[in-house]
Amino acid sequence: MGRGPQITTTNDYTVVTVGDHHGDLFAMRLSNSDNQWSAPVKINDADTTAKEALSGLSAGKGNDVYTVWLDTRLGNNNLYGSLSKDGGLTWEKNQLIYRGEQKGICDCCKPSVSFDQNGSMYVMFRNKLDGARNMYLISSKDNGKHFGKAQKLGTGDFMIDGCPMDGGDLAADENGRVTTVWRRQLEVYVAEPEKPEVKLGVGRTPVILQTGKGPAIAWQQDGAIQFRSTNGQKTVSIGKGQYPKLAMMADKKTSLCVFERDGQILVKPIVL
Repeated sequence: MGRGPQITTTNDYTVVTVGDHHGDLFAMRLSNSDNQWSAPVKINDADTTAKEALSGLSAGKGNDVYTVWLDTRLGNNNLYGSLSKDGGLTWEKNQLIYRGEQKGICDCCKPSVSFDQNGSMYVMFRNKLDGARNMYLISSKDNGKHFGKAQKLGTGDFMIDGCPMDGGDLAADENGRVTTVWRRQLEVYVAEPEKPEVKLGVGRTPVILQTGKGPAIAWQQDGAIQFRSTNGQKTVSIGKGQYPKLAMMADKKTSLCVFERDGQILVKPIVL
């Protein structure tokens, strides 16, 4: 459900973050120049507060990296973040991005973060307000020093007395256009800020990949992986599986869809 390691790439490094069994979040970087990994460095500056290890990771300009996670230092899970300007070797003071108004935010949904080409940052998380577990978006224009007001995504409400354990995903294009995908009830939606959501189908665990042709989207539906084309005109099933992830090949023309099937990890190349 997103508790595993997160990975991103900067100009000079590959950066991985991972939680340990004590509730701390660590980062390691692989240098492109000498192919050597750094020693793990702790990101959370209050001990054992990243207990769920639910986090998101994204790279910005140069070697900037930002991570967001669910943090319990205020007594409930709230949204925290930290910036690294050197590819994950050192991290700035942790920042409270959003404090839940009613005893924290949703406890088991992974937050997501994405940079656009202009340096703006967007963070999506599942909130917990008045019995609803809706997705919210909050943004920063100064590398996370200040965040604006969190805004709800979509027009409907997910009324549930519990956590759906499904945090969705988001991506921003070079013009700062943000696209989000997330689950409500047993349905998957795509939405842009301040616009009505669009139903993609029944399913869960949606992910998104920003490409030069638009966002590609995958999700799990009835035990199979669905893939929606970048223009949104075609959705195809790429076979039995669950928990999809999307990544771009170096040629920028092919996407990789990675997913689980019967205890195995499968990789499916998809020409965009």
